[in-house]
Amino acid sequence: MKINKITFYGTVLLSISLILGACADKEEVKDAPSGDEAESKFGFRSFDLDIDTADQNDAIDASFDIDVSETEAEYTNKLKDVKLSGDEAYKELEPIFTELALTKDLTKEEIIEKVSKAFEAEDYTEFDLKVEFSDGDEQEFSDHK
Repeated sequence: MKINKITFYGTVLLSISLILGACADKEEVKDAPSGDEAESKFGFRSFDLDIDTADQNDAIDASFDIDVSETEAEYTNKLKDVKLSGDEAYKELEPIFTELALTKDLTKEEIIEKVSKAFEAEDYTEFDLKVEFSDGDEQEFSDHK
């Protein structure tokens, strides 16, 4: 009887551990700079990009979000067969974001040109970008060809 209890509780404990481990947020960036540092470096706290091309719907999907408790990143580029999340996505996106140097003062056309060029998708058919700049101002940029 005692062995059955130990086996039962051991099984329950293992099951709970596996379930909680599976629920971990795969998009979380553990090696990200602080929120203030990232905002200063990139000029924004949230970036959500969706690009379609003539050959591929959802060709590029890049997202980056700085919250109070965590930073999340996800990057899919079907043109280059890339699907990353968390730290791996951040490592791929960080140099692109640094090069972009987005500011609120740029025009819609300038932002679309810079972003589509940085992601090597100048021949897009649909471009949708949502950015929350460091001051909290949220802007959307869309274009269809």
